Amino acid sequence: MNRTSLIILSLLAVLGASVWQVTRKPAAQGPSVVPLLVHCAAGLREPMTEIARQYEREFGIPIHLQFGGSGALETQLELAGGDLFLPADESYILSTRAKGLVRETLPVTTLTAGIVVPKGNPKNLRSLDDLARPGLRLSLADRSAAIGRHTWAVLEQSARLPDFQANVIVTKPTVNNIVEDVATGAVDATLAWHTVARTFPDVEWLPASEFASHPTTVCLGILTSSSAPARALHFARYLTAADRGLKVFGAAGFTIPEIADEWVDTPELTLFSGSMLRPAIQQRIREFEQREGCRITTVFEGCGTLVAMMKDGGAKPAAYFSCDTKFLDMVSERFGPSTVVSSNRIILLVPKGNPKQLKSLGDLTGPGLKLGLCDPEKSALGYLTRLMLERSQLGVPLDQSGNIALLSGKGDDLVNAMQARSLDAALVYRSNALASPPILESCEIIALDDPLATATQPFAVALDTRFPCLAARLGSYLYDPSARARFEELGFSWMK
Repeated sequence: MNRTSLIILSLLAVLGASVWQVTRKPAAQGPSVVPLLVHCAAGLREPMTEIARQYEREFGIPIHLQFGGSGALETQLELAGGDLFLPADESYILSTRAKGLVRETLPVTTLTAGIVVPKGNPKNLRSLDDLARPGLRLSLADRSAAIGRHTWAVLEQSARLPDFQANVIVTKPTVNNIVEDVATGAVDATLAWHTVARTFPDVEWLPASEFASHPTTVCLGILTSSSAPARALHFARYLTAADRGLKVFGAAGFTIPEIADEWVDTPELTLFSGSMLRPAIQQRIREFEQREGCRITTVFEGCGTLVAMMKDGGAKPAAYFSCDTKFLDMVSERFGPSTVVSSNRIILLVPKGNPKQLKSLGDLTGPGLKLGLCDPEKSALGYLTRLMLERSQLGVPLDQSGNIALLSGKGDDLVNAMQARSLDAALVYRSNALASPPILESCEIIALDDPLATATQPFAVALDTRFPCLAARLGSYLYDPSARARFEELGFSWMK
């Protein structure tokens, strides 16, 4: 199909979607229930139709499925918008995300291409090389379709494209179209997804090693144009739940992800987080809850306390945002791979004007000083502080000096004590000092030139959570690039 034909086809699809937008009627439940528009690859028609009908029966929210080739659908949603996008190849999700058209993405399945022949394989075709036989009639998908983009690319990589092109008598816009050509006898063979070929009783699907080593990932994208993102995500979670939508995909012969969420109408998960991260992430957690329609219980404590809760108390958070990698390492067997998001410096906080003229760790052993530290057993801040002091051979002298007036579980408590003027100095994170503007009206920051004065903050999802994908999306939202400004405002260094 040439470019002009593709443009005409896309415009016709857009016109159809526009007419649907104008003429669609609300569901019986009332005028506020408006259908969700899902742009869906034609090759996923069978499971998606069943899932949509199940969802409608269960929740009364109508789903409008707009089927087509993935490339044509991408053009359509750019012009007409919609709620969700389910192409047959992840490259379309990456493309639309780069254009700002897609926000969240959820894994659905993987697809493998192969050779499709009539029932009984009358031409005795066994490999891609056989498809180059002189006189063979082939139908292939347009490059705008996911299957077309995929198969043409593999043929080019394997240097087989010139031999194939002589036998290609027609190209079609969707994977269903090319399999129909084989089923009706219009051509001798095509290249298509296994899951589509199995829905046609008059054809057979044959594996090809060139495609077996190049499966394609199918992801669902939530469109930024959605006027009802919470409902769109509700359907997305239903579609990708192991015991709902993915069960239908599996029954239809699709490969489903090994890691998937359970279905719960309003999922609840627990996030453990070092207390120093609270100012940077608390508001984004509330935003995530509202958008996803979930509930998140947050436990902000010193990381030593959090680790003890997990080890001794048996607590099982769905995710852990640690103040420092050392404290995630202590419970690493409970979590999957981590993402380091930021770093934070330990600083010396003193009253405005620095009346005691404190400049370094060595000054903290001087007579008559009231110093605040964090407990090394309860917090990452205390642990790293103790390491600094011991490496500088100041641990014992400081203990003997009697200057430690307050040993706290959190840096926030030390800052409060400084504001109350009950301490002469405190070792805290830079973010503790910058969390509230009034702090620096009465105090000032003294930087420490010590490599151990840096803590790094990793985020990880628990291996045994019921909602691994939801927890991963929470992490992605907390360290999305749009979060960077808030982290840096609080004195963190961005590392994502």
